[in-house]
Amino acid sequence: PALKVDEQGTRFGFIGAAAKPVAWPDEYRRTIEYGVLASVGKAFDKTLQMITLTLDSIWKMIEGVISVKNLSGPITIAKVASASAASGLESYISFLAYLSISLGILNLLPIPVLDGGHLLYYMVELVTGKPVSERVQIMGLKFGMAVLLSLMFVAIFNDLMRL
Repeated sequence: PALKVDEQGTRFGFIGAAAKPVAWPDEYRRTIEYGVLASVGKAFDKTLQMITLTLDSIWKMIEGVISVKNLSGPITIAKVASASAASGLESYISFLAYLSISLGILNLLPIPVLDGGHLLYYMVELVTGKPVSERVQIMGLKFGMAVLLSLMFVAIFNDLMRL
């Protein structure tokens, strides 16, 4: 092994091994093209798969099957965005689509501060015939803020621990 010195002056050995990119022969490459209507159907199917994956992950986190250490905040999102952009335009756009769908699903959860919470209040009003009392809305607001702040704290904490 060769000798390397980092910025702090620490000396360490390295062998210089790295993964070599694969050059795929043209006969192994293929292009898949769809018409306009088929593309809309494929996009709908892919979006439904992403929604299902997001909801399934949230449910498994509630059940305790998936650890809350998997929650990520803005630091991890930026790192993944950078890595997907380095992988190419298709990878980057797919990441942005998944991020947008995930945030949309989270926004529709029945937590009073989010849009899903407002929809919950509207459903209660539809069923009972009268709006939710201001006292209940304030309690819901406090609960929703506590939940969101807790999730944000855990996500940012996890990001910082990964640095």
